[in-house]
Amino acid sequence: MTSEHSKNNSSENLFPDKPHEVIGKLGIGFNKLNDKLINLLEENQSLKQQYKILQQKNQEILRINEDINEKHQETLRINEDLNKKYQEILHINTNLKEKLQEKDEKFEKLQQNILNLEKHKNEELQQLEMFYQNLEKNLEILESDEINENYIKILKENKYNYIINEPTTVDKGPGKDISRRCSDIKVVVGLDFGTKYSGFSYCHVDDKQNYVTNESWPELLGQFRTNTALQYDDEYCNVVYWGFPALAERPSRRNKIQKNKTVELFKLHLGNLPDNLKPKLPIDYKKAITDYLREIGKFIKIIVSEHWEISCFDCILLVLSIPAEYSEKEKAIMRECVYNADLISDKYSEKLQFITECDATAIYCMKNALQEHAIGMTFMVVNCNNNILDLITRKLIRDKPLELGKITGYIKDFCGSESIDKEFIKFLRKKLGNHAIDLLIERCYVQYQYMVQEFCQHAKLPFTGDDMEFFYELDIDEVIPILLQYINKETREIMEENEMVIKIKYDDIKKMFDLVIDRIIHLIHIQLSNNQETCSVLFLVGEFSENKYFQKRIKQEFQHKVQNISVPQTPTAAISRGAVIYGSYIDSDLNKLEKYASIIHTRVLKYTYGIKFLSDYKEDVDPPQRKNSDGKIYKFRTLVQRGTEVEIGKILSFEYFYGLTNQTSAKCEVYYTREYSAEYPDEPGMKSLGIINFDFPDTRINNRSIYFELSFNEMEITVSVKNKTNGQLYMTTFDHPIDVC
Repeated sequence: MTSEHSKNNSSENLFPDKPHEVIGKLGIGFNKLNDKLINLLEENQSLKQQYKILQQKNQEILRINEDINEKHQETLRINEDLNKKYQEILHINTNLKEKLQEKDEKFEKLQQNILNLEKHKNEELQQLEMFYQNLEKNLEILESDEINENYIKILKENKYNYIINEPTTVDKGPGKDISRRCSDIKVVVGLDFGTKYSGFSYCHVDDKQNYVTNESWPELLGQFRTNTALQYDDEYCNVVYWGFPALAERPSRRNKIQKNKTVELFKLHLGNLPDNLKPKLPIDYKKAITDYLREIGKFIKIIVSEHWEISCFDCILLVLSIPAEYSEKEKAIMRECVYNADLISDKYSEKLQFITECDATAIYCMKNALQEHAIGMTFMVVNCNNNILDLITRKLIRDKPLELGKITGYIKDFCGSESIDKEFIKFLRKKLGNHAIDLLIERCYVQYQYMVQEFCQHAKLPFTGDDMEFFYELDIDEVIPILLQYINKETREIMEENEMVIKIKYDDIKKMFDLVIDRIIHLIHIQLSNNQETCSVLFLVGEFSENKYFQKRIKQEFQHKVQNISVPQTPTAAISRGAVIYGSYIDSDLNKLEKYASIIHTRVLKYTYGIKFLSDYKEDVDPPQRKNSDGKIYKFRTLVQRGTEVEIGKILSFEYFYGLTNQTSAKCEVYYTREYSAEYPDEPGMKSLGIINFDFPDTRINNRSIYFELSFNEMEITVSVKNKTNGQLYMTTFDHPIDVC
């Protein structure tokens, strides 16, 4: 019954009694559906409009992209044109530099010729005056009534005096023939005028084999060299101290700021160093050089007079060492300074001779050991002084008399033993703070130098690397008490706990050494790789070569690559001893470091010379098979074309930029071809001349600049790479192609 009743109710709801109500409800529902349909149609229309707008925007974006691509291509073309123009400008600048250099050289030669003419003129006037005086004396004698033996003797002396005062030549420099005998020379002095340290050796002309190196200096005993430093008065007019006393003042507890008048490193202003490596000086560098030469000259007179009865420099032949890269201009400046220092009475006196530091060390080495070796063998001199390392490779031409060939390889780097001192200061900065060390250097520089000297004497010099228990204690109370005023409270408390002593252990000192020695070893490897012939002997000279640990490391590294590794006696004095040996043979004309002057002045090149370089691959220009995996390609850059007439020995310089900041080393491959132009280093007829390796230690610098230099000599081609930023120099030589006349 219940089920039936519910069915009846349901039918009543579906089909009500009033049809119009049903129709009304259906109408309402239809209207709602119709409204929804209209809304959907409107939304659809709106979406169509939005889609159309999006299509229009998309077309606009495509057009913009197309415009951007066109502009990008245009930018690439402009950049390519700019690069070409930049290369043209570089080429023009290089040519201008060469022309300016050529003009400077011609001007220097002209100046030298003028000076020579003036000198010859003065000498001729002096001779005429002497001749006139002698003639007057002779006439007086002839007019006298009696002529005795004394008169005849006077006539002979007058004749002799005229003959020995023949015109002399201006200083010809080391390796040149000096035929005129300076009969009044009694002593030869070899002066090693260094950037940080200087010393001298001497001998009597009658006892040339027994040369002596001075080791007794003001306030410094037992050392072959003293500091190249000056301390002036308040006005920088007069020298108060020179040498060791100018830089190393004994400790003081007084709270007194020093008015630092110390001048050092003034020699760096000579030569072609970058300006950033030249120190700022309160006075002209020429004055500093002159003042130092005057002071050490006075000292030389005292030392020499103690051995022989010589009271002035007129009886002394002074042989002064200079860096190998000095030009005639630098030599002229040095000669002027020596003259102003009263070490020579005539500015152009032959009693001053120059010798390069490379030649002096080579002479000392070959005099002590090379006579035992075969003619034609190649040897290397590792000259490691305080601030500069020189690696020089040469050949022994003959032994009776000894004669050296030209330098076949050369590397110069600023990684001498002073770098260990810098590591010591870095160690102190970590212990005491940068502020304290900076104040010490600024306010008490001389006492700061005394502290460094103490470290050198008691840690750097005796360190052998064998004693694992070796250590150095810096007692601040004794060595540098004024430093306590500059450290902060926290550091002072730590130092008081350690009784004001800083202990530097074996591992710390060894690390200081290894950083420097590893660099030197690396450069020796580069020098050996650049050299085309086997090195038979390796000589260690210079101050750092005295150190046993340095000697041991070098011998361990190269004992299987070099037949003989030798440390000559007193390597610190190699330059001054080589200079005095050279000077002792000038008088008798036995020592010639160079061959006779060239009679060939120019050469017409039979080949085009250039270098191999890495370039970006250009799809429309370069062959696809030459493309490397990294998208680069090797190309040939012409330096000098076949048919070019070049002066013998003239340096052709080209500047290049390296943009990879993480690049620490590089090599330059030199090629030659008979073609006038070439694009790739492996083209038919292209041959390799050789490779020069070099370093880039300044990795933090972008777009690093180097000078690649090429010079065509009579017997060889010299290739050099100079780092414009830090002054490093790498040089090697290659033989001319066999069929070059």
